[in-house]
Amino acid sequence: MAAMNFFTSELKKIADRCEFIGDAKYVGRACMFRLSDDVTGKMEFMTEGIADHYSALKLTLFNRKEGVIDTQKIKLEDVIGKINVGGDMRNPHIWVYGQPEWYGFKPTNANYDAMAQAADDYLEMFAEPQMGESMGMGM
Repeated sequence: MAAMNFFTSELKKIADRCEFIGDAKYVGRACMFRLSDDVTGKMEFMTEGIADHYSALKLTLFNRKEGVIDTQKIKLEDVIGKINVGGDMRNPHIWVYGQPEWYGFKPTNANYDAMAQAADDYLEMFAEPQMGESMGMGM
């Protein structure tokens, strides 16, 4: 397996915690995965108007025959909250200033768990029910 870059190594920490992401492949700065026989997904960090400040996760789902099904942006601030950087409360993000790195903090296991849970909450809506599950049951 080729060496991972910073973005893919961070995505792997999230994908490994996701129930609905299995057999992931890492290409460029993206995590590619199969959600079902017909649905493939891509997870990547994205900017929100500030160059080189990656402050959101973007999930895109594709149907093999019809193209893009849906895209969802998950703001890191909404999932893990603001972070304290030198006494100032900031939005969590990866920044690229030479080498990419988290700006002012290093995510904890709880932060990665929260990002994975947010991704799973979205992906669950598109996953195929498992054998024995009934739609609408368990409420």
